[in-house]
Order: sequence, then C-alpha cells, then structure tokens
Amino acid sequence: MLFFIDETWQELGDGQRIGALGAVALPQESYNDFCSAVFAMKRDLLGAQELSDSEIKGARCFAKAAFKRQELHGDSHWLAVADQMLEKLARFHARTFVIWTSHPDLLTLRNPHSTALSEPYRQLLFDMRGLMQHEAPGKLGALNFDLRGTREDEQTAVAIQNYLTRTKGGWREHFVQVPNFTVSSVSPGLQAADVIAFLGPHVSPASERPELRPYVGRMIGLRYEFPRGGPSGRISRTIRRVR
Repeated sequence: MLFFIDETWQELGDGQRIGALGAVALPQESYNDFCSAVFAMKRDLLGAQELSDSEIKGARCFAKAAFKRQELHGDSHWLAVADQMLEKLARFHARTFVIWTSHPDLLTLRNPHSTALSEPYRQLLFDMRGLMQHEAPGKLGALNFDLRGTREDEQTAVAIQNYLTRTKGGWREHFVQVPNFTVSSVSPGLQAADVIAFLGPHVSPASERPELRPYVGRMIGLRYEFPRGGPSGRISRTIRRVR
C-alpha cells in the first residue's frame, strides 16, 4: 500500500487558522495505472506534455477565480481537474485521510525536532495502521512525502523512523520504516494528497466556502472506517479533528 501525505495551513473566513494533514492510500498494484490516468487527464485538460508539467495543486483547483470563471463562462479547467482527480481516486480504490486542528500548539504539523512526532502525525499513523491491519494484513505500507529541504526532510524522516522503531504498536509489521521524499511535480500521488489536504480544513464548521461542499463531500465519501480495538470496538473514521 502506498501512502502519500501533504499538509496545509489555512485561515478561514472568521480568521481561525486551521492546520491539516491530508493523505491518500493507493494499492501498489494499481498505482502505475493511476499515474497513467492522471497524466492523460493533465494532457487533455491542461496541455501537459511531460509528467512534471502543470502540477496539480489544491490551491489552484479551488481558487475563487476558478469558481468565478465557471460562473461566468461555464467552464473551468482547474475545477475539471479537481473533479476528475476525485473520480480517479474513487476508480482506483483510494482511501482518504485528514487530520485537522485549530489548536495553536499543534499547528506546526512537521515537528522541528527529530526526537518527537507531533500529535497530528501520530494520529494519522494510527489511522493508516488501521487500514493496513484490516485491508492489507501481512503487507507493508510505504510513506511518501513532498520533498521540501534536506534539513527539514531529514528531521521528519528521523522522527518518523524513531517512532516506528521505538514505540509499541507493531509498526514494523505494517510499514516500511524509512519514509520516501519525492518532488511533487512528478508524483500523481502527492498531487492527489495536495488536493485532499487543501479540502481538509473545510471539514471545519468555520469554513465560509460553501462552493467547496460538494468536493468535501466526495472526499469524505472516500474515507476509511474501521473498528478500533477489535471487531466490537467503536468505529474510527479517517477524516477527523485533533483538539
């Protein structure tokens, strides 16, 4: 199973600052077909000639200007891209994950210290482990992040590796211990995660973007649900808030 993870910080209409981790899980055996489908979409809608052309970003897809163009001219290529990205995630059996928070102490999602993992990241890993336990027992999940900078990525990699190897929870049975960092412009998986991360804060009731609701609803429709602590445990959902 391949997990692609991105993060965002947004200020919503009431001035409330929301931080969110957004992620998608895609079965490894279907990922190449997903990549081909995303490139074909970018070629047809955006004129891309290389995989790295016309990088898909949630901020571009859901900019207010895109909705204005749709209203005035009846077409918006970035909204069409968002629509097709969500369709392809559904077609290739992806699952979506969002951990969002308005807590000021948690808004630094990537912990600046290599000896600790922030609470949003721990909760995201718990949900990803739930998917692996129930849908891919005996297999390993690979964590993929957007390449930022050597020092920042090194700290993130060390923090995640330390957590997976030094804490209880059977992490090594479910995940490759070393995360991958990739340039997002050549990764359809990371571009999908960027779209999900952008929508993540708008799960909050504080969102004042009603035009996003249909897209948020489709994202929620792709979340994963599983019983925490055994078959009779409470149901955990992979789009949720950390307070």
